[in-house]
Amino acid sequence: MSKQKFSIRQHSELFMVSVLRLLPIDMVSSIGAWLGRQSARRAIRLKRKWIVRLHRNFERLEGLTEYRAREQRIIQHVEHLGRVYSEYAVLHKIAVQRFNIEGRERISGIDGPVIYVCVHTGHWELIGEVIRRFGGSVVALYDPIPDKARLKVAMNVRKKFCPENAGTRYIPASPRAARDMMNYLKQGESLSIFIDEEKDGLVWAPALGRKIPLVGNRMLAARLAVKQGVPVIPIHIQRKEGANFEATIESPILPDDRLDKKLAAAELAKQLNDIAERWVKEDISHWYWLAQLNLDKPFPKKGS
Repeated sequence: MSKQKFSIRQHSELFMVSVLRLLPIDMVSSIGAWLGRQSARRAIRLKRKWIVRLHRNFERLEGLTEYRAREQRIIQHVEHLGRVYSEYAVLHKIAVQRFNIEGRERISGIDGPVIYVCVHTGHWELIGEVIRRFGGSVVALYDPIPDKARLKVAMNVRKKFCPENAGTRYIPASPRAARDMMNYLKQGESLSIFIDEEKDGLVWAPALGRKIPLVGNRMLAARLAVKQGVPVIPIHIQRKEGANFEATIESPILPDDRLDKKLAAAELAKQLNDIAERWVKEDISHWYWLAQLNLDKPFPKKGS
């Protein structure tokens, strides 16, 4: 395989990550926050399309009718994203020093494979630390984003928490990913799936008042759970103050075996949507996909 080629900008970002690793956690997070605020204010001045979407989303989802109030929320949102990007450099230290897990008793008696589900709030990469602390390997579905430098940084963090030599496998999203994950589940492996996702210019879950199709990662998680009769474990990761985080492990969800498999999967997918929607509404300025969300854009019709 040829060596990965990066642009000058990407080399600069990778160098910056290596520098940030040497700094204290709070300093790194504060640098990211400052960069995020500067980026937000510049985009507000330039009236970027994603700023317009954020105004609309904060108005419709939080009921903010006052322009300045929405603007402050936009700055808070982008500040959070700036922190997230910077904190990749020190996330291994955050996991040890600044990360609390609540609800571990809810899964202490589970024996056998499970499907962990999460959304992109807080610093979502800490899902790997949750799994690591419980001593298990996992098969993790991930989006192979086009920016290879940022993907490299993210994959390095993921593999630090859940290394491949300890049994964890990383499956890129693709047409064959569902089949691969089913095979691993049959072999007794647990899975990790993010049930909110952006694809083809649409945020496919949660619904947030829209009528969304029964497709995507939440439906994948539901179908796999129903076919193999395994529990789904929802895990919500939240940012507390500054660079402090908390994961809440919620009660396992078992597929309804009284229904046929198609209906059971649809019902479980609805439950997963409701959970994801609750998490996002509780934590909306910390939700990664907020700026990509277009509440008025229609979903493609089936088969189109």
